[in-house]
Formats: sequence, C-alpha cells, structure tokens
Amino acid sequence: MTEGILIIDKSGNFTPLNANVKKLLGIVCETFDAETINTHGIEFLNKEGTLLNYSELPGFKTLASGVSVNNFICALKQNNKIRWFSLNSNPLIIAGETAALVSFFEITIQKEQQMQLRQSNAFQKTLLDNLESGIVVTDQNRNFSLINKKALELFNLSDEAQYLGKFAPDYHTVWKSEERDTVNKQVVASMNRKVNVSREIEMDNGKVVSASYIPFSAGEEISGNIFEFVDITNRKRLERTIIHAKEQAEKANRSKSEFLAKMSHELRTPLNSILGFAQLLEMDKALNKKQLDFVLEILNAGRHLLHLINDILDLSRIETGKLRMEMDSVHLDNLIDECINIVQPSAMSKNIKIKKECHEYQNIFVKADPLRLKQVLFNLLDNAIKYNKINGEVTISVQREADTLTLHVMDTGEGFSSDEYENIFLPFYRINDTKEQGNGIGLPIVKQLISLMEGNVGVSSEKGKGSDFWVNLKVELRQSLESKQQIEQDNIFISADASFRILYIEDNQSNIHLINQVFKSLPNYTLISAENGRDGIKIASQEKIDLILLDINLPDISGEAVFERLKKDSVTRQIPIIALSANAMENDIKRALEKGFISYLTKPLDIQEFLNILNLTLLKMEERH
Repeated sequence: MTEGILIIDKSGNFTPLNANVKKLLGIVCETFDAETINTHGIEFLNKEGTLLNYSELPGFKTLASGVSVNNFICALKQNNKIRWFSLNSNPLIIAGETAALVSFFEITIQKEQQMQLRQSNAFQKTLLDNLESGIVVTDQNRNFSLINKKALELFNLSDEAQYLGKFAPDYHTVWKSEERDTVNKQVVASMNRKVNVSREIEMDNGKVVSASYIPFSAGEEISGNIFEFVDITNRKRLERTIIHAKEQAEKANRSKSEFLAKMSHELRTPLNSILGFAQLLEMDKALNKKQLDFVLEILNAGRHLLHLINDILDLSRIETGKLRMEMDSVHLDNLIDECINIVQPSAMSKNIKIKKECHEYQNIFVKADPLRLKQVLFNLLDNAIKYNKINGEVTISVQREADTLTLHVMDTGEGFSSDEYENIFLPFYRINDTKEQGNGIGLPIVKQLISLMEGNVGVSSEKGKGSDFWVNLKVELRQSLESKQQIEQDNIFISADASFRILYIEDNQSNIHLINQVFKSLPNYTLISAENGRDGIKIASQEKIDLILLDINLPDISGEAVFERLKKDSVTRQIPIIALSANAMENDIKRALEKGFISYLTKPLDIQEFLNILNLTLLKMEERH
C-alpha cells in the first residue's frame, strides 16, 4: 500500500499498522502520541495555512463523534518544510472500545500543481480583467466558460460566477450568428488556417462594439469560440466627424470650383471685348505713336488681368488634383528661345540684358509637359525682369548631371534673405519690403507644376546681389526629335478666289461686334450670326455654311446640345465646329474636344491665334475639295 495506516485509541495513542506511517511522517520511535509528534517539531496546518488543533484532525473527530471523515486535506510542517496529505478516518470497535482507523497519503506534488495552476489562473484572470477589450469564451454548446470584467461592463452583466455555464445566446444576439456555424465548419475542414470573423454591433447602452471571434479546437473537434469585444464608440464618432468634415470640405471645394468657373467666365466675357478691340486697334496702321502707346497699355493691363485669372484657375486645379500633365519630349533650347522672345519687350523697357548660356546643351530634350514647362520658364523670366534693377542682367544657364538637367534663371535684382526661401513658394506670399506689384501666385504654381513633372525647384539669393531660381528635370534620352509644327500666320495661305461663309452662334452683342470687325478686313469670309441655339440650328440647316463658331453658354439651349443636334442632322453633320467660350475649365475643354469640336478657343480671344486656326481649318477643307 502507498497509504500510511494507523489506529488512534480513546487515549490518543497512535498504533501504526504499516511501515508507511513512520516513512510518511518522518518519525523513528516506538510509541506515537501527541507528545511524540510535538517532540519531533511537527505541526498540522489547514488549507489556509493556519495551525490545526489535534481535535480538528479526522481521527480525533471520529473518536469524538463516531462519524467517518473522508478526503480531509491538511499539511504537515516540520523544519519549515511543508508536505500535504489527504486523510480518511472511520470508527472502529476494538475489545468493546471505540477507536478510529486512519489512512493517509501524501499529495504534495498534486497540491503544488494545483497551487501553481490557481496562481496561473489568478494571473490570467487579473490580466484579462485589466484588458481594454471584453473577452468571452464559450464552449462547443455555446455556454459561457469565461467572461472578463470589460465584457461584463459592455453587456451590462453583474458577477461572472452568475453566468458561467449559462447559454450565451440568451443574453445577446452576437452569439446567435448562423455565420459562425459556417465558419466553424470551415475550420473543421481546414484546421491549418485560422478564421477570424469581425462585425460591428450596437449595444443597448448606445455604444458601438467591434465583435470578433475565432474558434479553438482540441484535435479535430471544435471546442468553442473566443470572442473579443472592443468599444469603438469614440472611433465611430471620430469617423463620422471626419466623414462629415470631408463632405463639408468636398462641398466647399465644389463651391470654390463653381465660383472660380463662374468668376472666370464672367471676367473673360468683358475681357474678350477689351483685348479683342485693343488688338484690332494695335493692327490699325493709322494710329499715331501716342495712340499706339495707349492701346499697348490697355493690352498689357488686360493681359495681366487674364494672366492673373489663369494663375488662380491653375492653382485651384493643382490643389484639387484636376490639372493633368501631358508628358512629352521637349527641346529645351527652342523653348528657352520662345520664352525669351515673349519677355524681351519687358526687358527692353528696363534696359535689362538677357544672356543665354546653354550652347553645349542645344540638342538636349527633357521629359515634361511642353505647355506647362513654358509656363514655368515664362514665370521665372518674368519675375527675374520684374524684380531686377534698371540696366540689370538676366542669365539663363543649363547644367547636366547624369540623367538630370538643371535650368538656372539668375537676376541682378535686390534679392532676399534665406529666411524667405521656403515662404516664397507659398500661395500669396510677398517678399518683405518689395515695391513691385504682384499676387504671390506665380512661384507656387511653378513649384507645383515642376513637382507634377517629377522635378524639383529651388532658389538661392543674397540681399543686394540678386537671386538664382533653378529647376531639375529628367533628361529624355534621345538625340533628335521632330518638333511639332507651329501654326504660323506666314505659312498659311488661302487662295484669293476662295469664299467661306462662317456662322457665329453667340448671344453677346459685344462679342458678335468684335468678330464682325475682325472679318471686315478679310474679303474671303462672310459672317452670319445667330443670337440663340435654335436660330443657329435653323440657319445651318437652311443655308450654305462652311464653318460654325459656337458659344457654349446660350440663352435657350446649351452649345453642347446645339452641337449634338447639328451632328445628328445629315445636312449639317459635316460642318466643322469650333467652340468659342469663356468657360476655361480643363474638364469643359476636354469634354468638348471628346465630343468632336475641332478646336476650343477660350475668351478673351488671341485674334492672331484665332485667325491661324480658322485659316488652317478652312485650308484643309479647301484641299479636300
């Protein structure tokens, strides 16, 4: 036997019945009683670790009451060493006298394991109760196995002990999901992958909780599910706030875009007359020098206003991501020459010399949007002249390093401090103490455009000595490129006996008057006008018309609707149509060209460009006939 067996008589003497008594108690003596045990320094402790009196031991309880005691757990402490025992006692009659038969065996290892497990469970419970997430474990029958403190709080439950073993679906629909059963089947079919299912639930207390769970298994059988509940009320509130703010921002952005489009249209309409008639006056050879100076002042002021409108629209397009780049191989030397020719009159007015030091890079091509790169270079040259001193210099130079080319535009102006290097590229920022007029839009546009062309822009400057603005662009690895043909007035010829009838559909009398004046000096053209869309369609279908100029904003029907009706009619289908509108937004232009307009000219008109496109269109028609 593994147990120790002894008898306790009514006098309290112990009679060992096997050798295990001495072995288990660790006592070597002939007689056993309470005094013997005390002599050997043995103490008995209860489960809580406090001292146990002899009267509380099972044998003495049986002697006193005649009742059996089973599986009584106590500890034996000797020399500060504690061992645990399980005791049983039963009443016994010997020679007519009451005694107790006691058996006991050591359970120290089991007890220590239990204590370790209890400590581990206590640690895990403390850990789970201090989590910010609610944790619930259910068994395979969906009964509660574990509920931590946060879960009790989220589900308005009281003490965990009241719910352990209870059927979970009775307390919330989150445990009624049929989807979970499907997932469990998937897990059974493929135990090598974890399946985590999440969804959001509305709690009765108004909180929003993210509920996720994963099945756990023993072997190939599902043992239950572990649920995690995270309070996402604040996050959802923040998300709603962000979504609302985003919607408001998008609404404000749409309002801004609509305002800019409206503003652009309303400003371009009167500018069309101002610049248009001024250009006609500029072409008039009868003007004297003083009158011509006045006309040039009108043109310069009008073009400055137009430039400002275009800059504001460009800045808006860039900020909203609506400005698209048409990347191509650009011959840099040609572009520089073109921009120098544009700004040369401004430079001459201040006696500023423009020096170009790019001779060894005459055949270099860069990857860029030709129109936007021209806009960048024009802005830099215009600033270099505007902020320069009388009799100053502007130097354009180019440096190449590997596949990168750096273009410098240097001036001999007043310059500015290094503190302003970053600020100068911010919208509407103006250099301190500057006396020159400006809007602070040009350089921010330069920076954004170069960034969209995957380049960099920067500046170095010194007070009183001038500034050096530079841009970096990628070199296009090709030795030669056929330049795109430029439409020049000098190489477009309309035969003297050619005659064309032009229909202009426009409701603004000033615009009609302008185009009338343009055609007065052109004997090849006959202009017919219509002040609304329906009249224009009627004229086009009843008379011989070679080309139509069509305004987009008409009083009765839109220009796009007029275009569609003309293209559906077999009589007018082949007539080329040019859009001529104050709507200058990029999406308006793109949409019109995609519909089939052969060109889209924005007001105010550049009369020379208008005549070039007009002549080229009619020349192609003449060649086909």
